[in-house]
Order: sequence, then C-alpha cells, then structure tokens
Amino acid sequence: MSVVVYELNEVPRRLFDFYADAFPSSAFAKLRQHSNLFETLTADVGSLSPWITWPTIHRGVSNLDHEISDLGQSLSKVNKEFPNVYNILAQNGIKVGVFGSLQSYPLPENLDNFCFYVPDTFAAGDECFPKDLSDFQSFNLSMVKANGRNVNSGIAVKSASRFLKNSINLGLQPKTFMKLSNQVLMERFNNDRVVRRRTSQVEIAFDLYFRQLQKTQPDISFFFTNHVASSMHRYWPTIFPKDYEDGKFESGWLKQWAGEIPHAVKVANFQLQKIINYCHQTNSELIVCSSMGQGAVHDVEPVKSEVLITNLQKLMTYIGLTRNDYQAKLSMAPLVVITPLNEACEQALERLKRININGSSVDINRLQSGEIRFSTSLQNQPSIEIMDGNKIVSPSEIGIENVDLQDASGAYAYHIPEGILMHYDPSSTNQNKKQNTWTSMSALDFAPSLLRKFGLKRPSYMSKENLFTTISMH
Repeated sequence: MSVVVYELNEVPRRLFDFYADAFPSSAFAKLRQHSNLFETLTADVGSLSPWITWPTIHRGVSNLDHEISDLGQSLSKVNKEFPNVYNILAQNGIKVGVFGSLQSYPLPENLDNFCFYVPDTFAAGDECFPKDLSDFQSFNLSMVKANGRNVNSGIAVKSASRFLKNSINLGLQPKTFMKLSNQVLMERFNNDRVVRRRTSQVEIAFDLYFRQLQKTQPDISFFFTNHVASSMHRYWPTIFPKDYEDGKFESGWLKQWAGEIPHAVKVANFQLQKIINYCHQTNSELIVCSSMGQGAVHDVEPVKSEVLITNLQKLMTYIGLTRNDYQAKLSMAPLVVITPLNEACEQALERLKRININGSSVDINRLQSGEIRFSTSLQNQPSIEIMDGNKIVSPSEIGIENVDLQDASGAYAYHIPEGILMHYDPSSTNQNKKQNTWTSMSALDFAPSLLRKFGLKRPSYMSKENLFTTISMH
C-alpha cells in the first residue's frame, strides 16, 4: 500500500463542489462521492500566504511556532525544531518522493530514503534528485523569473533547449508536447492565451512527477500545483459573478476571461483521474488537499495597471549597489526579495527611502531571516512621476514602471482559512458509498495523522488526531 498526496493549492470546498456538480462523471465528482471529505481550517494567525500555510500542514505546528513568513528564508533552524513530515518519514525508512512542495528547498542532507526530490519553483538553485531532473528545474525557475505579474511570451531558450534534449527520457508525454505546441500556436491567433503558460508549466511538471512515481514507486509522494489558485485569484468573478455588486466588472471582460478557471480545473481533473487510475492499479491511496482556500474580495476594484519593480538590477544600481552587494531571490510579484551581502547594501537602502512614486514610497520590510522585501501598492495610476528628493527620475532608469496588466485582473479572490482534504481509498468497503458530509478539521491534524498511518509515533509538539486508517507497510 502506498499514498499519493496531490497538493491542490488554495482550492476551497466551494469551487470543488461547483465543478463536481457541473461534471458528474469527472474525477472531481468521483473523489467527492467516494472519499472521506474534510474542510480544513488553518491554524495560522495574521496574513495568510501559501508559503506560510503549507509549512503548517507539513510540520504540524502553526506559524507561531515555525515562524516561516516568506519565500526563500533560511529554514535550517526550523528544519531541526519542526521538520517536514516527509523528512520524518524518510528518516524512519519510509520511501518518499517530493515534487514541488512549497518551502522544500534545499535538498535534505540525507537522501537515502528519497526516491526523488524536486524543490519548489521559488528555489534558490536547480539542485534535484536524481540529478537529471535539474535540467527541468533550471528551465522551470527561468520561466518563473521571466513571468511576474504578466506572463512573458518569450522562452528562456538556453535552459529550454537543455531540458528538451532530455525531456522524453524524463517523462514528458507526446500528448503534452502536442498541447504545448498548440498553446504556442494559439497564442499567435489569440494573444490572451499566453496566460495559460502558467498551467503549461504544471502539465510538464506532472508528466515528470508521474514518470518518477511509476518508476520508483515510493511509499508516499507529494506533488504541488498552484495553477488553479493562480486562475482563481484573477478570474473568480467569471465563475461567481454574484459575489460582487452588479456592474462591478464589464461584461466584455467577464466573457473574455471566462475560460481560464475551467481550463485550469480541466488540467487538474485530468491529473487527478490519472492518479485515481494509478491508485486502482497499485492499490494505493490518494489524498487531495489544500492548506487554505480562496474567496471573493468584495471591496475590490478592477485593476488595469499596477506600479511594479520590473528591473531589480536597475533599482539597485540607481541606489549605488552592484551585484556583489546583494543576492536576488525568486518571489511572487509584486514582491521583490533580496539578501544583503554586506553593510554597503544596508546603507544604500536608506537612499531608497527618499524615492517617491506619485507621493508613495517603496515598502521596505526586513524579515526575521535577514532578507529584505520590497513592494509597491499603487494601482490604476494614469501615469507615474518618480521623485528622488527634488529630482525627477525616469521610470526606465530606476526599474520601476506603470505596467498595463494583460488581463486587467487584480486579486479578485484571496486567501481564506478554509481549505479541503479528501482521502480516497479504492480498497475501502465504503468506496461505493456516497459521502455527502464535509467534516471540519484543523490543518494541524494532517502531519500527525500521516505519521500514525505509517506506524510512526508523532513528535510531542504535534496534535493527536487520527484522520487516516493505519496501513500495513510491505
């Protein structure tokens, strides 16, 4: 018996129910009908972000204990105090596979019981296990770096070429390659389709994950995807227009982007059906979960443009820094994160405080981990004027620009504490019995329940809940 954990980031019960109802023969509907259903509640306090809530799921403690607050921060201390559940499993002889789970970089020092390990898409390096997966990760990271608030129609040619040479051996399916080719072709006829590249990356990743799953057959594996969450943030009004006051969004915009969440869900549904088939063939179990959900932002206004830091190097050069003074970290737009490498960096950042954009300054936050996070909060500005004291500065000179958003979308849906967890066991005697009830649970229950499922004792700092039936290891 083995377990597959499909981490469907930020999908709430409402969206899952919506598509399960709409498509009764879908994998979504099958899972809802034949799984034990839980609505999770995150234990985290303060602002909710996936890089905070997933460590809570994986470590069995809230952010008050694990203190993870940002992408890219050092995890060396917390990995010793509150290790990931997959590291605990591996240390106890359980064969584990990890593919893209948030806050999974760097690779564990001891890889003895890991069948494969691909860190998340915000990793500081492309190291993977086995090593040949690094070609994919290098391409993956280059695409994340190139695609911020808008999706770039270009391709990181060097890393893409290196990956493509080995892609078939790594598991890229001919059907997926055809989908990618059709995606690029459709972009020529409809430029709007370029936003679907966010989903294309996940299609590539899943093929490689599934090849590793079949090849190595771990006792438990984790696969993370953010593509549905990304679409929900931007296009929630196209699915749930009644969540907003009448006339909030133009009918033309609603029609233009109405296909994006369905497209993302279709890809997730395809992947889940493939895993369901695998579970039946191998007598494995499937856990589908999100660390939190999303819901409508009611006081939001349509966003057509946003002031962004588009060229970090230009901004750093303007305030007197070189690449030897800081290290850029991958992050989610509009956030920009750096690690200062010397005192000169700290001193130069004082100069940044003098710079104003339409009367507003760049937000500068020093994180507990030592990194520094920059962000701007200006939207729908007709134009921008950047002032350094009494001096007018060109946007192109400083790397701060007023960016027209390709899909005119803001965060129309945002994070809520409630997520989902579904436990599908094809060997269960209740497999054909319809489960209509969603039971509430804490996100803290996941890690200790998973440890107990594999016959392991929970650490004293974890709760005592038991969500899953204990399995017999072979």
